[in-house]
Amino acid sequence: MNIIGSPHQLDPRQTADRHSRPILAGSIAICAAILIPLPAIAADSAPASTIEELMNTRVTTVSREESSVGQSAAAIFVVTPEMIRRSGATSIPELLRMVPGVSVGHIDSSKWGVAVRGFNDRFANKLLVQVDGRTVYTPVNGGVYWDTVDYPFDDIERIEVIRGPGGTVWGANAVNGIINIITKPAKDTQGGSLTIGGGTEDRAFTSFRYGGTLGSNFHYRVYGKWNEHDRGFNTQGNAQDDWRYGRGGFRIDGKPDPDDTITLQGDYYHGMLGRRDFRASPQSPPTFVRTNTEDEEPSGGNILFRWTHELGKDSNWALQAYYDYSRRRGTAGTLDFAVNTFDVDFQHQFPLGQRQKVVWGLGYRMTATKFTGTGAGFDNGFAIGSSPYMERNLVSAFVQDEIQIAKDKLSLTLGSKFEHNEYTGFEYQPSGRLLWTPTKRQTAWASISRAVRTPSLVENDLVVSTLPTFSASGRAIFPRIMPNQALLAEAVIAYELGYRAQVADRLSFDTALFYNRYNRLMVTQTGKAFTDPANGVFTLPIGRNNREKADVFGAEISATWKIADWWRIQGQYSWLKMNLHPSLSAERQSPQNQVYVRSSWDLPGKLQLDLTGRYVDQLGGFTPGIKSYLTMDARLAWRPNDRFEIAVVGQNLLDSLHPELGTSPLVRSPLVEVERSVYGQVTYKF
Repeated sequence: MNIIGSPHQLDPRQTADRHSRPILAGSIAICAAILIPLPAIAADSAPASTIEELMNTRVTTVSREESSVGQSAAAIFVVTPEMIRRSGATSIPELLRMVPGVSVGHIDSSKWGVAVRGFNDRFANKLLVQVDGRTVYTPVNGGVYWDTVDYPFDDIERIEVIRGPGGTVWGANAVNGIINIITKPAKDTQGGSLTIGGGTEDRAFTSFRYGGTLGSNFHYRVYGKWNEHDRGFNTQGNAQDDWRYGRGGFRIDGKPDPDDTITLQGDYYHGMLGRRDFRASPQSPPTFVRTNTEDEEPSGGNILFRWTHELGKDSNWALQAYYDYSRRRGTAGTLDFAVNTFDVDFQHQFPLGQRQKVVWGLGYRMTATKFTGTGAGFDNGFAIGSSPYMERNLVSAFVQDEIQIAKDKLSLTLGSKFEHNEYTGFEYQPSGRLLWTPTKRQTAWASISRAVRTPSLVENDLVVSTLPTFSASGRAIFPRIMPNQALLAEAVIAYELGYRAQVADRLSFDTALFYNRYNRLMVTQTGKAFTDPANGVFTLPIGRNNREKADVFGAEISATWKIADWWRIQGQYSWLKMNLHPSLSAERQSPQNQVYVRSSWDLPGKLQLDLTGRYVDQLGGFTPGIKSYLTMDARLAWRPNDRFEIAVVGQNLLDSLHPELGTSPLVRSPLVEVERSVYGQVTYKF
């Protein structure tokens, strides 16, 4: 179909100019900058963490119990505080670029597509994202609004990224992976911290945090953060994606007695982001497309309570409950909905004999969504298929048993999640994981898992209007994607193999192979056009169904090489192959090849230098105009002590601008490109 007024076409003259530089030349430049050693120097900075510490980094996302990277039967990568500080990133999606198997595309100033092992889009609906155990996966679109996921980087303890299904313990929508952002306990953030910065694209930003004590056994912290981002670039020269937001929050941790730990935390945010998109409009001949320009206003807050009680060695229970409110409102009235979520979760861990450890739990979630305002209409992009107020309930239970077949050498973990939702009814998500540890420096593992993705509210309840097409006679045809309340859950059977090893005192690597078989993937099917009596236009209904299958396989490898106490190299390579049947639209929506390399030096004079090179393969699917690109970031910091730091960061240095990811045809926004930028930052702790 020929879409009139399509925003995805680039000016050929600009495209040729930007991509005329050979990729090979850029690759050589990056390799020279990162891999050729500086003159031999005696660094007076403290050496970075040891390789052993990386292998022993504690994690909890794999099995809901504390373990380590080296003892996890899953493809896991942990972004540590040191990696965060030296990355030069200003957003959480940018931090995720260093993770193998994760594709990150900057859509515009405030929007990203983040996916694991394929199917990337702004709303990557097969990836579950959590913050301190609270899910930020939106039930409306099925995905994450990344502009609302942000915290002072100094307060993040780690980001655990699981590639592969995690539905056995976390439930639906953890199909291809889980991202768990874990913030530090209040006890570890005592005193004050102030960060101020600004530059060409990140125009101005600041964050403040202060922590103190409440009696002898309770600690608290409060924080505030504010950012202002410049608009991006598009070939029409009228990008409207400038973005500004603020957020604040608190956390209280306490131990009323030696066996109990209590946490109470909450956040509030409010933002304003520009948007410019295209809407179908029968009143706008001859193209029947109107341009919608407005500000989108996201706001919301949450409060979470967690109580953990120790029962004895390897035995405890935890109760968690949270309430989350989020709203997105368009100033022109084209968008206004609010989501209220209440969630309660209980889990219990205990040993069973000498060689078994059992974890089980129960959960309940209520989600209420309300659409208000005048935005629902033919030329505003959507219409409510049922009631403007929708309430959904989810009940769940899980059990997992870790069996030591050979003590400290071979273990088997079996388990399953059982859920009942109001979209598809009863769902089960079993898995089996085998872990072999031949030596303390080697781990091999294998797993088989099943996971499901349940329909979003848009797919189940909303009619979505797309841009018009034209028949051979020139008649305008207005496609409308219809909801389907009989949709089934998408399902995957995933097979994984992994091996990680510390091959020397200063060198470690981690590899993973996977093969995913998807069934009942959602596709659209064109119906028979008709004249709609409600508005008199020629309408083409498009239905949704579960007819598509897919085979997706790939390989991922990451490595850390500590060449000297003052020089470290970290890198990763990911290869992805997608075969969809019968559709081809999403096969190249994620890059087939990705490379990430960062070289970090601790220099004399308390200086630190980090160079990061990235290669991302070309895309197809919804955005065929996005070519492969190579880019480099640089960060130079002076850190005379642990309390004070000045840093200068340059991003996307090898090209003046390039596109990374477009939007699906449903969103209908112009293609915005990422520009070269520089910013400075000062951090002071007191």
